[in-house]
Amino acid sequence: MDMTGLGGIWPASLTPFAPGGAIDQAALHQHLADLAATPGVRALVVNGHAGEASALDAAERRLVVRVARQVAAGRVAVVAGVIADDTRTACALARDAAAEGADAILLFPPALFAAGANMRPEMALHFVAAVAAATPLPIVLFQLSRASGLGFDTPLLARLCREVPRIVAVKEGSDTPAAYEDNLLAIRACGRPVAVLTTNNTWLLESLVQQPDGMLSGIGSVVPEVLAEMFAAAQRGDWPAARRANDRLRPLTRAFYRAPGLDMHNRMKTALHLLGRLPHPAPRPPLLPIEPAEREAIRAALAEAGLLHAVAA
Repeated sequence: MDMTGLGGIWPASLTPFAPGGAIDQAALHQHLADLAATPGVRALVVNGHAGEASALDAAERRLVVRVARQVAAGRVAVVAGVIADDTRTACALARDAAAEGADAILLFPPALFAAGANMRPEMALHFVAAVAAATPLPIVLFQLSRASGLGFDTPLLARLCREVPRIVAVKEGSDTPAAYEDNLLAIRACGRPVAVLTTNNTWLLESLVQQPDGMLSGIGSVVPEVLAEMFAAAQRGDWPAARRANDRLRPLTRAFYRAPGLDMHNRMKTALHLLGRLPHPAPRPPLLPIEPAEREAIRAALAEAGLLHAVAA
């Protein structure tokens, strides 16, 4: 599938586990099928943070891509996350994704980049270029927040887009509107088409004012239809409709994206379980299941969003 300029909604999918801890393939297939069938969804993103990829071994990551490929069947793209702390492993994971039929990879910066990659820009360039050379797949570059230490500064991000032609999109997750705007303008000025996918989950509506090409978000694993409604409204300039969609999204955003942040996707699994769309919500250790009180808070958020008719007693 041609990934050039591909926008729309890209849900970051979850990885369901069976009670014994193995990947629940049937539940994974159904979860991905539900996402792929949502109007406005253009790509399935697997093996990212939302999919607990760091808790999966290489064989399991390949399995997830394989199931996604079966579900997508050419109707939507499959984008496989590549999360690794060294170049050799990142290249191997990228090759695995290609072998299983992914259409692109979502390339995460290694964790050690947080210690000063922007001061050693050649290191980031060599890393991305090496992965690009290891696989024929297009690259979606993950721009994390500046607060995480893993976000590339604007000059480095622009240089990566200019010098690595394999980059076709950027998942733009800068934590401030100013950084997001600077990066978006720099990407658009890089001299070739590179799609910008907003992922600023606590201010998605505001980020749409800059007219990004799409949205890539973990909350899309729960409510892809709401993201699609909000994005479509923003694209046609119908801001009252976009705000109405955001009003539905707000209680879920508040419920999912709160401290501790390590539980955000765990909470999404709980939400899908409460909606009857995931048989077992438990994450992989060391993550722990959501406590009963927070489970009820998630139930209340689902009700406020109009996804449950009433909060159970």
